[in-house]
Amino acid sequence: MNSAYVYLQLYRQFDRSTPVPVDCGQLCSAACCAGDDSGMLLFPGEEEVYKLLTPEGFRIEKSDLEYEDDGIVRKTPILFCDGMCDRFVRPLACRIFPLTPVLNENGRIDIIVDPRAKSICPLAKTMRVEEYESGFVRAIRRSFLLLSKNRHVRAFLKEYTDYINEFRRFF
Repeated sequence: MNSAYVYLQLYRQFDRSTPVPVDCGQLCSAACCAGDDSGMLLFPGEEEVYKLLTPEGFRIEKSDLEYEDDGIVRKTPILFCDGMCDRFVRPLACRIFPLTPVLNENGRIDIIVDPRAKSICPLAKTMRVEEYESGFVRAIRRSFLLLSKNRHVRAFLKEYTDYINEFRRFF
């Protein structure tokens, strides 16, 4: 699988698809882009996009989130930006914010409000998934149904779901 190509195609689904039909960054002064420690996790293979694009103001580090894939423990990359970027070079996690995918008890993809977003995002604090633009939610679901067919992404999603569920206990 050419990971960069797949992610670049998925990104296109979110060029015009947004959580609500207004610029939600105006509600909170783009809080999701503020702060030196705010970064977005990259999904397996997504780092390849940033080897091609190399946008200015971005840096990739390894996060504390680890998952086992093919018997190897991998650290999830996290992308940091300087708070201002071209919408078209944002990673998938940024494009789908404040929603996120998890695996339900049957191993299927569910789209939920990311509990980590509830401390900074007015939408995450007040809206249920059903209240977001339906096309936006469908694009996220389609994206992760496709990505989850890849064994590396599936391995990541299993650990990521446990990680997100830890936050859900508090929200």
